[in-house]
Amino acid sequence: MTDPTTNGFRKLRFADGDGSDYSDIFEAEYHGSGFASETYATDDTRYEYTVVGDDDLTLRTMRAEGGRRGGVIGAREDHVVFWLTKGRLEMHFPDRTRVVEPGSPYIASASEAYRFESDGTVYNGVHIADSFLRTVGRDLGYRLPDGPLLFDQQDEVIARREPLRHLIGELGPALVDDRVVGPMRTALNRRLAIVVLDTFPIRNRGDDVPVANRLRDAIRYVERHAAERPAVSEIAAACGLSQRGLQDVFARTLDSTPHRFLREHRLDRVRSELLRAGDDRSPSADGVALVARKWGFTNPGRFATAYRERFGEDPAATRRASLSARPDSGRSSWRVRRAVSFIEQHATEDLSLQEIADAAGVLPRRLQQLFRAERGESPMTCARAIRAAAERNAADGTRETA
Repeated sequence: MTDPTTNGFRKLRFADGDGSDYSDIFEAEYHGSGFASETYATDDTRYEYTVVGDDDLTLRTMRAEGGRRGGVIGAREDHVVFWLTKGRLEMHFPDRTRVVEPGSPYIASASEAYRFESDGTVYNGVHIADSFLRTVGRDLGYRLPDGPLLFDQQDEVIARREPLRHLIGELGPALVDDRVVGPMRTALNRRLAIVVLDTFPIRNRGDDVPVANRLRDAIRYVERHAAERPAVSEIAAACGLSQRGLQDVFARTLDSTPHRFLREHRLDRVRSELLRAGDDRSPSADGVALVARKWGFTNPGRFATAYRERFGEDPAATRRASLSARPDSGRSSWRVRRAVSFIEQHATEDLSLQEIADAAGVLPRRLQQLFRAERGESPMTCARAIRAAAERNAADGTRETA
């Protein structure tokens, strides 16, 4: 374990192999006492916990293998946003129990105590000090409750965009660099805090609607009306924000503008339809034009340019590949490659066979047949191998930076 530096920046590592007792993590990082009796890890548990950051914000990872862990986490000074990439966690609050599995982020508010039990978990998270989060919220003009700052979970429509994870990926190299301190680090911390405030609804604000809910409504409106190409003013009105407010929240959370977000969503819908060309045997050019017009692209040249910029290939090439990969065509490798690509893009997620088959554009049973014929394994065996490799790489990267 490394000692904290005087400027508040610290890199800490706790591991069973280094002689750290499991309770050391909680006594050092959760400002607790008596954790030896309240927190446990069975003898067969192997764990490594890392902390990188300063007093306002830290990035954390936990890798636990074998055995079980559990204990009690009391009220704290920081809010915790985390993702599981492996395993299962049960959180028992006074009024509810929450089972957390790999996938969407989960937020634990600072003032909420809970008991937890976990099994074979790999955890990545960010801890943000309550006082820092309140300061950032006041600077943004948020109406914060006088009492405890409590958060609800992200809506699924926002969670699938993964705004916080994308931002951590962008800022990660700077956040783990011990040369980035003072105002530079505070500026990076603020960017992460703003995304948390914008995407996790704050409770107990009276009639004031959280920005997270307004962002959710804006995204839903775009998804439902994309083919109609709504104006920014219409999107803003639908979610109850001014046009300037809508522009600001899209820039902060999605690093985009409402107009660009709408265009990219329309392009995504076009690609989705081209990839599912199925038994439509109309000429490729005509088929592309029909789908493009359906989603509001009336200028073929501009559409083709925008499509190439987003996906790296011409729309006609996408459609030809999909048509040539029909199950009865004898050329099935494209389906398998598409499935493997989808698995690699979502390597940290616990994918289902149905999700992989949907991405490949075939039925689950057919996908299993193709994998056995071409790779000698099932799609789920492939997914487990890719996920395990991704977790090993992530662990190696964490050890290098910690």
